[in-house]
Amino acid sequence: MTVGDRIRKQRELLGISQTELAEKIKISKQTLYKYETNIITNIPSDKLESIAKFLNVSPASLMGWDVPNLMEESFIFSKPTKIISCYNQLNDLGKHEAEKRVEELTYIPEYSAKPAHLMVDAAHEIENSSQDDKQYDEDIMDDENF
Repeated sequence: MTVGDRIRKQRELLGISQTELAEKIKISKQTLYKYETNIITNIPSDKLESIAKFLNVSPASLMGWDVPNLMEESFIFSKPTKIISCYNQLNDLGKHEAEKRVEELTYIPEYSAKPAHLMVDAAHEIENSSQDDKQYDEDIMDDENF
């Protein structure tokens, strides 16, 4: 499999059009076509890096140097590639928000793959604490500036 074949295969797996990829890496659609069909085989390293970044793979995997090749069918899963494709359509602000929300989901037991007994619990009342300590804890919980 050639570099061009790997670019085309990964682009198609992510559901990205030639036009979209070409625009994102600032080349013409015709140039991308020539990369993917091996008419141009000496792809400039800066373009190869841009392509790899947008396709969420390493330049080494596009070159065929990674072992195992993460783009082989046995390593591709449809849902992550759909998520990556959607993520790639976001601007920087959208990407930041998406990352934040996904991280937040990992802390909710019903959405997390972690067993519930490994999840961090919320703060609990300290046993044998004085009434003053309990009041202090309540005050902190009610203080929006804390």
